[in-house]
Amino acid sequence: MSFASRFAPLLAAAALVLTPLAAHAQSALPSADAAAFMGTWTLSLQSPQGAFEQTLVIKDMAGKVGAEVSNQMQPTPMAITDITKAANDLLMKFMGDFQGQAFSATITLTPDAADANKAFVMFDIMDGQFVMQGAAVKK
Repeated sequence: MSFASRFAPLLAAAALVLTPLAAHAQSALPSADAAAFMGTWTLSLQSPQGAFEQTLVIKDMAGKVGAEVSNQMQPTPMAITDITKAANDLLMKFMGDFQGQAFSATITLTPDAADANKAFVMFDIMDGQFVMQGAAVKK
């Protein structure tokens, strides 16, 4: 039985209750290369268990991009430091743990060409085993 099928009802919660497994090195992406993404974003994601929101803060950390994600169930922000760009997309990778089950996750922001304060968001857990999509709006 696959990870997604065993935990499908709980994966939305796993995305909400993220606990870092290990510290990552600081992002090597210069802040200037992600200037359009800097700020506080509301991520509205759709999952089989329903809609939920997360807050994503992308900021300058000594000239490099840093980020943190939080939500109502996990109000303490979790730092994300593995941040890169692929074409126009910003990719933020991290490791989490849900009830002792480790998982990898990637949040991808794709800018909306018509509105700099909006983006398409994809939240990928376990390299495509569970994917949620939605919209991001900069506050």
